[in-house]
Amino acid sequence: MALRTLGGDGGDPVRVLLIEDNPRHAQLLEDMMGTAGVAFAGAAPYELTHADRLSKGLECLARGGIDLVLLDLSLPDAQGLEPIMHVRERNPDVPVVALTGANEGDLAAQALQAGAQDYLTKGRMSGAALARSVRYALRLNRLEEALRSRSLTDGLTGVHNRRGFVALAEPHMKLARRMKGRFLVMSADVTDLGEINRVAGYDEGDHVLRETAEMLKRTFRDSDLVARLEGSAFVVLAADAPMENRGIIAGRIGQQVRAFNAMTLRNYTLGITTGFAQFDPTNLTASISDLMATADHDRSGPVPPPRTSRQSSARVRT
Repeated sequence: MALRTLGGDGGDPVRVLLIEDNPRHAQLLEDMMGTAGVAFAGAAPYELTHADRLSKGLECLARGGIDLVLLDLSLPDAQGLEPIMHVRERNPDVPVVALTGANEGDLAAQALQAGAQDYLTKGRMSGAALARSVRYALRLNRLEEALRSRSLTDGLTGVHNRRGFVALAEPHMKLARRMKGRFLVMSADVTDLGEINRVAGYDEGDHVLRETAEMLKRTFRDSDLVARLEGSAFVVLAADAPMENRGIIAGRIGQQVRAFNAMTLRNYTLGITTGFAQFDPTNLTASISDLMATADHDRSGPVPPPRTSRQSSARVRT
């Protein structure tokens, strides 16, 4: 594995591991980083280590000292999302920039869902774009680490709180706007939580909120953001999800709520309402708060589905 220092001066070097089997592509990437010039101005020096197989890259990661991985998604010993999964399973704290082919737009979007901080298309990138992506991925990873170490989760449910959701959603919006991507924001609310607290007690009300958080986590992917805002209100950011998926999402939540209501006899019925907002990358003034407000306004109230044999089931607006 070759090692060289690239760009910038001063400070500890940022250690980049390139996992790429094509020697020509590897050389081009190395040259791009070395000539990034202005893009690296004022940055720490970069050290590049090259591995031509995923297995060799994982061995390098196991030795420690790597700050970021540039990861080809078409390797002799792993292809598609498999390379990302292996890297994230063994080194969840190391940021990944996926390298995809010119005709792999869907794979690039899936790479972000699988845990990559960013992606670049081989044959269409410049030294400046590569440098910007590396620095963005490093900043995003530092933000995620800071969030994990600070009190930005909801103490009752274990999902993000409002502050954590907004802090993590902002980078998603910036990336989606830059890449002309899309995502959904879903507002969810536990109906009649006050009545549940009154008839069943606050401990049962807390149990309902924890169960609701688990339902949302099961409905969405690990890469999506789930948060409890306050009281009975939740919000979810679903990366790369179109508005056409709203019925499917509401249906999955409804199935889980019906199962909860049918599990045992209770003196209340759980209901959840949902509303959705689609991110528009051409709207340069929209904010995460705007999308949250739109999704909340879309929740016009519960629509009861057919009753089960034991009690009424989830109220989920589709």
